Amino acid sequence: MDLNLLSTFSAVYRHRSITLAAEELNLTQPAVSAALKRLESVVGKTLFVRSGRGIAPTGAAVALSDKIEMPLAVLETIEKRQEITRVYCSESLMHLVCDLPGLSFVEAPLSEKQLLADIDSQKVHLAIDFATSTSQAHVVEDIIEEPAVCVCRKDHPDIGDSLSYEDYYRAQHIALKIRRNNANMMDYLSQKPSPPRVIKAETGSVSSMLALAATTNLLGASTLSLAKHLAPMLNLKIFPIPLEIRNVQHRMIYHRRFVNDEDHKAAREILKSVIQNNQYQ
Repeated sequence: MDLNLLSTFSAVYRHRSITLAAEELNLTQPAVSAALKRLESVVGKTLFVRSGRGIAPTGAAVALSDKIEMPLAVLETIEKRQEITRVYCSESLMHLVCDLPGLSFVEAPLSEKQLLADIDSQKVHLAIDFATSTSQAHVVEDIIEEPAVCVCRKDHPDIGDSLSYEDYYRAQHIALKIRRNNANMMDYLSQKPSPPRVIKAETGSVSSMLALAATTNLLGASTLSLAKHLAPMLNLKIFPIPLEIRNVQHRMIYHRRFVNDEDHKAAREILKSVIQNNQYQ
């Protein structure tokens, strides 16, 4: 069987779209459609059917995808081997690892769904984030955990040397757009329902949040490691968040196709070592 037919099928299966698959493969839509017809003639079954404005996989397509996903992923990894491993990294830990040689770092996307999709398509080789995955195609390893903290400027007019529950809810806040497990960050970390905060500003970057907290009377939040790293430069005060919240669990996520890849394993080990040994530097 022509392996190109399987690669084309895999792209269509992932995107549920001939158009998007054609764009990924740099092929025309007629070429993708023709490849699917050839593959259907080989397997003797219909693989996709019309569904609304798009297409949906048949049971035969689901079964075929289950059979070929891992072998095809291994073959693609061999063909696409590169010297530089691309890594999605949480902004909270980027300052610890970005100087490592042989690795290229990109800030993790706001959407957890996008992060996992980019791992599947090999846009990145692994991710360091507080996201997680329940897919058997992904390996998820816990690296470190740390508390989330609240920050404000040192000369804040209403907050002194401590931050009470009442202070916290009287203040106006900066919120983070990042969503994990379909929740915003504070809801994601909260162990029980909390009253709504007064949100005055929203940003997709923790560093932007810290800079804004340093130049306004708004309260921001961060992981402890990043707050300790930037607080001296930004003249920030750091407080425990006066709510019942979980620690932030940083994880390494990668596709199972890389489990036994020696270069990938070496990159994983150096990343874990650097982060675990330099967390609060």
